[in-house]
Order: sequence, then C-alpha cells, then structure tokens
Amino acid sequence: MERKVTKLEHSHVQVDVVVDEKTWKDAQEKAFNKLAENVTVDGFRKGKAPKNLVKAKIDPMKVLDEAINALLPKIYEEILTKDEIRPYARPSVDVTKVSDTELEVKFILVTAPEITLGQYKGLNIGKKAVKVTAKDIEEALEGARKENATLVVKENEAALGDTVVMDFVGKVDGVAFEGGSAENYELELGSHQFIPGFEEQLVGHKAGEDVLVNVKFPENYTAELKGKDATFECKIHEVKERKLPELNDEFVKELKIEGIETVEDFRNRKSEDLKRSKETEARREYMEKLIAEIAKNSKADIASEIIDNQVESRRQDMVKRIEQSGLQLEQYLQILGQTEEQFALQIREQAIKETTEYLVLEEIGKAEKIEITDADLEFEFAKISEQYKMPLEDVKKALSANLEEFRHNLKMQRIDDLLYNENN
Repeated sequence: MERKVTKLEHSHVQVDVVVDEKTWKDAQEKAFNKLAENVTVDGFRKGKAPKNLVKAKIDPMKVLDEAINALLPKIYEEILTKDEIRPYARPSVDVTKVSDTELEVKFILVTAPEITLGQYKGLNIGKKAVKVTAKDIEEALEGARKENATLVVKENEAALGDTVVMDFVGKVDGVAFEGGSAENYELELGSHQFIPGFEEQLVGHKAGEDVLVNVKFPENYTAELKGKDATFECKIHEVKERKLPELNDEFVKELKIEGIETVEDFRNRKSEDLKRSKETEARREYMEKLIAEIAKNSKADIASEIIDNQVESRRQDMVKRIEQSGLQLEQYLQILGQTEEQFALQIREQAIKETTEYLVLEEIGKAEKIEITDADLEFEFAKISEQYKMPLEDVKKALSANLEEFRHNLKMQRIDDLLYNENN
C-alpha cells in the first residue's frame, strides 16, 4: 500500500492511501466468501452452492463495503505504526476511489497540538508572604469550640444562631406546592438555608407556637415559584441553643489530638495549621496566575475536535452533577439566570483555557526533560509507606491499578515545583 502524508493546518494530517491491487482483490474475495456463508440457493445447503449461483444473489456493492470495512483497521494501524502518527481524536475517513481493481482512501487525523512556548522562567507575578495573626488563631479556637458545641433545649424565644425543630407547609395562592412541606425539620436560624426573610420571622417565637411566615420567592428561583408570594404555616416543637465548651486543658484533652495536651499546645498547633493552609492557598492563587501568564505568552494550535471532545465531556459531567443534586439543567440555569447558550459558552471558554494550560505545562515538561523513573516511584512508595505506617508492598498494591496516573501526577508536580521556584 502506498501512503502520502500531508500536514494540514491546526494540527491535522491528511493521509492518502492507495491500496495495491492484490491486497484489494484478496479483501474482496474474503468479503464475498463471508457473505456467501449466509446465502441460500434452492437445491443446495447454505454455503454449499456453486460460486456462480451465489454471486448472482449477492449485491456487488455489499462485497465492496464489506471488503473496505475489513481493510480500514489494517490501513489505519499501518498509518499509526509506520508513519508514527499519534492521533488525538477519532479520524475522518473518506473513500475517494473504488472499483473492482482500485481502492483509494483519505484519512484526516487530529494530531498532537503544536505548542510554541513563550517565556516561562523569570516572570514577576508577585509571591505573597503569609502571616498568621492573633485574630486568626482566636477565630480558629472559637471555631473548634463551635464544632464541638452541643444543642440544648431552651424555654425562651428563639434567637439567631438557635435551632428550631418544626413542621411547616408552604402554600402559594392557598395551595400547598411540591417540596414545600416537612415534619420535624431542624433549621438553624441565620444559616440562610431558606429563602431570604424566612428564618428572621421565626426569631422571637417559642416552642409550641404556630407562626405564619410570609415570603416572596426570588426572581432567580424555579420557573414554577420565582417571584411569587408564599406563606409557610410553621409549628415550632422545640427551640435549641448552642452551648459551647469552655476552652481549657480538659476540653483540649477530650479532642484526643496526638501530642496535644494543653490549650497552649492547641494554640500552637492551630497556628501551624493556619500557616500551612494560608501558604497552600497563596501558592494555589500564585500558580493560577503564573500558568495563565505562561499560557498567554505561548502559542497553542489545538484542533477544534479536541476542544469539542473536552466541551462535551465537561457538559455531561456538569449535567450529571446537577441531576445528582435533584435538579434538571433547565431548573439549574433558571436559578443562575443563565441561558443554554451562555452555559455552553462558559463551558467552552473554560475548556479552551484549561486544555491550553495543560498542554503548555506538558510542553514545559518536555523542554525541561522532566520524567518520572521507576526509582522515583520507589522513593515515593517509601514516603507513603512511612507517612501512613503501611507495609511497602501494600502501598504498591493499592497504587498498582492507577500506576500511570500516579506517575503522571508526580511529573506534573515536578513541573509545578520548577515553575514556582523559577519565577517570582
């Protein structure tokens, strides 16, 4: 078979293939024999009739189609191996000439995007120094107290921060609507779980009271309810207030944190945790800006098919997550105040941005010759074994199913570290 490879624009390659006559004839013969197995001729068992009688019952075009379909995988495999083309999407195939003696096929393949790197070292993005203040630490300690608070029944009126246990029925124009009712529902006042104005109207009421709450649904709510006035008939069963534990050594010991026995120990640990958290967040924000700048300085010729595949994958994932939350896409867009077109554009823009940045990072990895060797993997396995107190063989077994993904993530982390260290 003869193949002519022509480089096209936007990371496409055209491969014109001329199949030699013998290969084409052999393929037609095999195709005919395969089709003949299912042909019935009066007076003969299936598959046993003379060839000339069978041939009269088989459409010649079906023979050609069967032969072409049998040959295409072989032709495509030769293109990949002998021409060393790495496809990034399903190719398009067009039969440009076909007869009893001739077969010519044109393949259009999407190849690896061409990336021209711009400056990726010595950029001044602006790394931020992080600082943990006394206020940060006190807020963290207070948060620990709140996380370990208990709810106790109170006799007085409900206040913001209290939790009410209630039954409620929501109505629009005097008719209860779907999803607007519940029994023994626990609602923390001030948590903004319900629509604006609802929780505030329960403040000042006690257990045993019936409260009529009047609200107006926001304009960005579901189509059935947006902008409508509604009433909620609420029956309060209990009012509970949050009791915070006292910050003392006894409280700290009850948390059972290894190495932490006193309030001072706890304060120091919180300070360390806050510093790590702030450093992680500062690095994340810095790297986002840095990678965006590097991508802006670079050129990426990405085939539209690659972006289209990314867009479709992201859209399916987004729709799945929306449906898992109990909404349909239409309802979700109504709540956000978006149209289908705006939603699709947003996904496409994000797909282009993230795909471009990812490919640029991979190109930097090639330029810097960053690879993860088997020795690197062994070192990482040992680190994980030590960190989680797991036998080394158990670590390897746990990661074996996704070993290449693990290797790739290590590579991307090394690229990330290089960029962080080489820029300001």
